[in-house]
Amino acid sequence: MTITEAFDVKEDVIGQKIGNVIVKDNDELITILKKEEIDVVILTTPERVAQKVADELVQAGVKGILNFTPGRINTPSDVQVHQID
Repeated sequence: MTITEAFDVKEDVIGQKIGNVIVKDNDELITILKKEEIDVVILTTPERVAQKVADELVQAGVKGILNFTPGRINTPSDVQVHQID
């Protein structure tokens, strides 16, 4: 698996280069996921927003989520979630 995109809400992180990827504003998340047809994501949000973000990911067509948040997320049966504790 190759990481092709990264997103954050923190102004001091947006625009930084991590590896070969420039961190983009989280406001671009859904648009880019759909445009690039990205269907597997790594979720590393704070627990309090994990479900909200997961719901947005599902609406964008994501079919697999590697969940690094401490909370469990609920998704439709056609979306695979792998919880990393």
